[in-house]
Amino acid sequence: MLTYTTPLFNSKNKYAKAIWLIGFWFAYMVYESFAVAMATGSSSRIIFYLLHYPVNILLFFLHAFVILPLALKDKKQVFWKLPLLICIELSLFLTVKYFTDHLIAVIFKDLGGAKIVIDERFIYGGIWRSIYFISFASGYYYLKFYLKERDKRESLEKQALLDELKARDAQIELNNARNAFLRAQINPHFLFNTLNFIYSKIHKTDPAAGKTLSVLARLMRYALRSGSELAAMNLGEELGQAKLLLDLYKISKEEEKTEFVFKIEKGVENVGFIPLVILTLMENMFKHGDLSQKSHPGTLEISKVGGNLKIKTSNLFSAELNELSNHNGLNNISQRLVLSYGTAAEMKYFINHGYFCVEITAPIS
Repeated sequence: MLTYTTPLFNSKNKYAKAIWLIGFWFAYMVYESFAVAMATGSSSRIIFYLLHYPVNILLFFLHAFVILPLALKDKKQVFWKLPLLICIELSLFLTVKYFTDHLIAVIFKDLGGAKIVIDERFIYGGIWRSIYFISFASGYYYLKFYLKERDKRESLEKQALLDELKARDAQIELNNARNAFLRAQINPHFLFNTLNFIYSKIHKTDPAAGKTLSVLARLMRYALRSGSELAAMNLGEELGQAKLLLDLYKISKEEEKTEFVFKIEKGVENVGFIPLVILTLMENMFKHGDLSQKSHPGTLEISKVGGNLKIKTSNLFSAELNELSNHNGLNNISQRLVLSYGTAAEMKYFINHGYFCVEITAPIS
């Protein structure tokens, strides 16, 4: 929706607003003075009219910014408060006009003119002039109020539209998530049925390949099941899968030696912990570490320290491999720890005497 914004009412630049107002009043003063000169056939009184304009402009702003807001503040009292304030306003205007006429007569004696007295002509003329500018100010006030309400209404409509679009996007995302969930329920069945078929065909003729396929299937089942879990799971179950992952890695290395040591404190198997952290740490070690030296084996150490679970891994640092690593697996673990434990969990990784080390501390649930 296109919105026209009036500079006088909506300009964010105060200086531009002031310039606009000054220009408007100057143009109006020139217009009215010219009209008076044309009507009277004389321009001798133009300066006299112009010198009265500060009083007229003051009345305009007094009515638009003080009298009307004060009178309309309480709708129940507007019927008596508005007439009372206008009467006070008219009295003030006539008083200021009287003293202004005297001041002009003293300062600008050459303008001449009749003696200034408070008579019917002075009062009726002043009231007529004041009503003229009061009406002008009232139109300004209500136009300003209308534009403000219009902008507010358009803002509410825009916000409602944005909320509707957000709700629609959320619904689309929800539908996509539901569809993905349904596909996730179908795809694993197809995958494992296929793996079972392959296993039944090869485990007799190639026992090593059959064992590899069997271990892989068990790891994938665990990963798929634990990946849908939000809460902590029994750590002993993941440790069992970690040993399967080590077996799978050894099979993939064939003749190469794989040196890896588990240092698990008794009792930690029953501790609850978020899943897939141990497997990710080990996968990171297999991918980026050097586990071929018996004197420098990779290690996974898990213990309880106070009320916290302490997990440490270390492996011989391979500079060539780690230069290519962007630590996506470790960053993923860090984010999951924050989501699950907040600031109560801590993770750090560093190089120490040629070993790449990771240390995780998390509260025991």
